[in-house]
Amino acid sequence: MLVFHGSMVDLNRAGVPLLEIVSEPDMRNGMEAAEYAAELQRLVRYLGVSNGNMQEGSLRCDVNVSIRPVGQEKFGTKVEIKNLNSFSSVNRAIDFEISRQVLLHSQGQGDQIVQETRLWEEGSQETFTMRKKEGLADYRYFPEPDLPEVILTKEYVNGIRNTLPELPESKRRRYEKMDLSMQDVLYLANDINVADYFDVTIARGADAKLVANWIMGDIAAYMKNEKLSISDVKLTPDELAELIASIKSGTISGKIGKEILFELLAKGGTVKGLIEEKDLVQMVDPVEIGKMVDKVLCDNPRQLEQYRGGKTKLQGFFTGQVMKISKGKANPGLLNKILLEKLNAKS
Repeated sequence: MLVFHGSMVDLNRAGVPLLEIVSEPDMRNGMEAAEYAAELQRLVRYLGVSNGNMQEGSLRCDVNVSIRPVGQEKFGTKVEIKNLNSFSSVNRAIDFEISRQVLLHSQGQGDQIVQETRLWEEGSQETFTMRKKEGLADYRYFPEPDLPEVILTKEYVNGIRNTLPELPESKRRRYEKMDLSMQDVLYLANDINVADYFDVTIARGADAKLVANWIMGDIAAYMKNEKLSISDVKLTPDELAELIASIKSGTISGKIGKEILFELLAKGGTVKGLIEEKDLVQMVDPVEIGKMVDKVLCDNPRQLEQYRGGKTKLQGFFTGQVMKISKGKANPGLLNKILLEKLNAKS
């Protein structure tokens, strides 16, 4: 005889609240609905009430689709599509279902559109019938007798509203006032962790556009390659601000800044510490740079003759040679000024 002493009750989701948000019928295509769902995902993540991961089932979408001829106020028969688990599925499923219903109407078969639940098939990119519902009774529209009503006072709601953090829409509007491009704004505000990282960095005095460029450029590329989030990188907002300030002040060049960035991202540390440890302070002594230029010109007489004969693109060659000797530490602006003066000097 088998004796079982455990419980068969599945408590996997016990205590996990379910929040259901029902929109008005304000959306007219799949793209609008997908963006609405994406904004809801951003919202719950900003509030910290859910990770909003659709692939894990933390966020799911059921959509209702009905059409009406132009000029008709009443919507047609509602068709529900259940359990869409990606924004692209929301987009494609709605657009397919709209097309399916429009086609039936255009063929005089509007009566074939019935109140039912359908599922989206990714493989065939079509919806298909899951179950039909005869009427409102099948939707169980009645109060649950075992669940008491929860009545929230206006004061309670206002109290909660006053504790809310800055939400995605407000953050986007604030970023727009910083003269950032719309691409910058949408990227930075999309993830609350990226937005917080950006905000802390500019609070340390860094230029907003420069910070956006670093985050969306090299830092984003590093995170993508390493499959990391911005919370995982070792570079702190303080040190990113310090890196930008060091380049702006001329302490290090932009090229060297990019080189140490990846070490900071992977291992952490401080910008000043790396600059001292690796002796990376930018060379700004015109006499010292001039001597390097003289050596490069002396070592490459053929290229010098070609340059003075009209092949001015060779300036890049000479610049590269000087940078090689200086190990990338020569100030680019000062180097180009001295190099041009010596290249164009009469022999």
